[in-house]
Amino acid sequence: MSKIDEYFDFEEERATIGTNELKNVRIEDIPLGNFIEIADIGEDDVYHMKFDGEFGWSGESFCAFVRHDWYRKYWDFPLGLAFHMDLMRRLAEFRGSQNEDITNIQFEDDGDWCHLNYEIIIPNDAKSLEDAFKYAVEIVDWIDNTVQITQEKVSGLINEVIEKYNENSLLKFPELIYKVRTVKDIEDKGKYLEELIARFFSEIQGFQVIERKRTKTEEIDIVIINNSEQSFWKSESNLILVECKNWNKPAGKNEYVSFREKLENRRGRAKLGFFVSVKGFAKTFMLEDLRNSKADLLIVPIDLNQIVEIIENQKNYTGELQKLYVEATTK
Repeated sequence: MSKIDEYFDFEEERATIGTNELKNVRIEDIPLGNFIEIADIGEDDVYHMKFDGEFGWSGESFCAFVRHDWYRKYWDFPLGLAFHMDLMRRLAEFRGSQNEDITNIQFEDDGDWCHLNYEIIIPNDAKSLEDAFKYAVEIVDWIDNTVQITQEKVSGLINEVIEKYNENSLLKFPELIYKVRTVKDIEDKGKYLEELIARFFSEIQGFQVIERKRTKTEEIDIVIINNSEQSFWKSESNLILVECKNWNKPAGKNEYVSFREKLENRRGRAKLGFFVSVKGFAKTFMLEDLRNSKADLLIVPIDLNQIVEIIENQKNYTGELQKLYVEATTK
């Protein structure tokens, strides 16, 4: 039995291989008609895909078969899903025309789902599956990063309009805090709370709010580009997410899990999130956070009263946020 045969069970034509094993698999040993998915087993004993697609032969060429299948219902980026994936298709076409290493590009919008498939032709000097993986990932990342930059520009334009035509932007911090504390109407309170939270994080040097959204369930979502030159923040992810719950009960496990999924769904570009709760946090929120403490994502829980105290006492916003960050890493 050859080394590659160890990965295939009997007559199965597909195998799953972890990233730490790729260097041991020679491309020339992979049989025609067999395909390899790349995934690592996490601490939850579940496979986590490291590449959207699979690797195998297409005629005489070894290829990465890229498969993007995205569901419109859960799409929350400012540029619509169809436009987002059409731009990815155009970039793949451009890359293919210039380097002749992308072919068979197919895009389909069936209403609920959008599908984008294409093949990356791995160069002949790639000897191992690790070489092929790195080559394909570099191309996919270039396409993803280019589209993400476009999304951020669209978000920035939308946020500029919101700020320009938002009457709440004329209010000073003390007025906003007063409104948040005294206004009874839930929707109006949400507007003031959104402005307060967005304004607070905009005060952090190097943080640029590019997206803000208030949902029907009184959930406030804010996206920040991390342009900080401070060493403390510079090593963090390019995107930082903020969520605020304008609820009359503490945030619990379900809210933690939901926010964590939002971070994970940013395709590795968001590793840090701040969760602001008007009514504090239930024990289940903290327990779920502790259970995920070994992961590379960090969620910093902040009680709204902590932000109000920082503002009212005219403390150093950046320094106080850093303290909350450090506190979250030591719990």
